[in-house]
Amino acid sequence: MLQAKTEYGNIITLASFTQKEISSLKEHTQFFCPACQEPVIAKAGSKMIPHFAHTSKSNCPVREGGEGPYHEKGKLLLYQWLKYQQLDAQLEAYLPTISQRSDILIKLKNKTVAIEYQCARIPSAEIIKRNKGYQREGIVPIWILGANQFNRRKRNEIGIDQFQLHFIHQFSSDFPLTLYFFCPNTLRFISFQDLYFPVMQRAMGKITIRKLNDMVFTDLFNASSFTRQDLFQSWKQEKRSFRIRPSRRMFGRELMWNQWLYANAAHRETLPSIIYLPVSAQFRMKTQPWDWQSRLCLEIIHPIAAGGTFSLQRCMHMLRHHVRHSASFPLINSNANPVYQYLQLLEQLRIIRETAPNHFTKQNPIIFYEHIESALKGDELLLDQFISSS
Repeated sequence: MLQAKTEYGNIITLASFTQKEISSLKEHTQFFCPACQEPVIAKAGSKMIPHFAHTSKSNCPVREGGEGPYHEKGKLLLYQWLKYQQLDAQLEAYLPTISQRSDILIKLKNKTVAIEYQCARIPSAEIIKRNKGYQREGIVPIWILGANQFNRRKRNEIGIDQFQLHFIHQFSSDFPLTLYFFCPNTLRFISFQDLYFPVMQRAMGKITIRKLNDMVFTDLFNASSFTRQDLFQSWKQEKRSFRIRPSRRMFGRELMWNQWLYANAAHRETLPSIIYLPVSAQFRMKTQPWDWQSRLCLEIIHPIAAGGTFSLQRCMHMLRHHVRHSASFPLINSNANPVYQYLQLLEQLRIIRETAPNHFTKQNPIIFYEHIESALKGDELLLDQFISSS
């Protein structure tokens, strides 16, 4: 931690002193944790941000796991950035009612915001616990990941694992899904917005990289969208790779899906083009988009004759083991349903029509292909249809 309390009750930030001043302070001053009141040790090596540390026997309720100098440096820089804007920001504010210490607490006119700068992995339960604590206090949490976790794959694509899913923000239903990253070494601040997942471990979106000193706090709430043209052009490549990828040894859910395909006399290479389309709420699914979308099409929509009906409830029941509960994403203020989003795409393609709220009528048959060449051509035409309608 960057701050401690002296025996006289003063809060000091060790990094604001010179090495000579720190040496003097260590000789003549006792330091205590503001949260637990236990003694802490001042540390100020040449390769680290000056900070305080608990002893190994500490029982502090908010004792940190030791994220290291990268984290300490980033936290301090973000705090200084906010103070420069004359915001009412407090470093390492301890909240006794929930036994939590935020990296930075900002008090605005109508709300309080907690900034958490996260550079190391922690259990999912800890993230959920902290967010619930903030919500009980009416505090808006904003999590900024260290850029050491930014895994850029392509111009508009990054790798995202299950841990990082917990840090996707959506401040309102019309705000794009957003991830934040910050590098204290380069002072680069990265926003990744309007996420679409072609596979479970990768997302497409709008990447914006700026120097921290060229930004103000309110820039965090600017919305940048991934254009539909960029989205569907990129999706063409994903669809093609999906069609032509060579067979390999399969495990887990992929093996289960291929066995299901075989049982339904279907093949990946000749599936209808309406299977494997982008929906923004894919992050809520436990399975790949082609997995759950093919099950919905082949098991519910395809067997129905034109004019026949089905409900969203029936779809959700069939896919109940594929969907994560919205409570798993407390930073997302939207109840967007990936299954309903997919049905809306099928409605645009005039496969189905919503004739009553959450009830659908089949309009046209689902077309299967006889060989991969016609499937590839069909994919191209269908995605071009979405681009032309945008």
